Amino acid sequence: MANQHSPVFLLLTLATLMQASIHCNPTSSKLNEILIHIRSRLDLALDVAFVKLKTCKPIEDSTRESEILANATSEATKHGLTKEQVETFYKAQMEANKMIQYNVVALSKTIKDYSNEIDLVRIRTQLNELDAKILPLIKPSVTEPKSSPSSNP
Repeated sequence: MANQHSPVFLLLTLATLMQASIHCNPTSSKLNEILIHIRSRLDLALDVAFVKLKTCKPIEDSTRESEILANATSEATKHGLTKEQVETFYKAQMEANKMIQYNVVALSKTIKDYSNEIDLVRIRTQLNELDAKILPLIKPSVTEPKSSPSSNP
């Protein structure tokens, strides 16, 4: 379980809180945009969980996690981010996804409808597309606000 100050907890809290406000507030800010993509990425965790259940694959997939981190960190500098910023963000994303997947597995004892065919390759393509949208949006979210022009001499 994530503690209240962990990146995973904060990520899940932001995505949950913004789910309602996105629908109530039509303004298109960078924050709303990144949260929409984060939420979409978390939504795909359900499909991943069902695929892993059907194929008896473990939720922990260190090879895939390494691929995600390698791809994201190689793109970091193109978006003005450090490797550490991107690693922190994506590690939190992966932990949040695993938490969702573990919950699906726990619930699978009571629900057994896996009739929909879900393709893990298609899901991974969608995740990669979301990552391409998320990375450029992280930089404005992690930088310190600059002082106002009126305070500069």
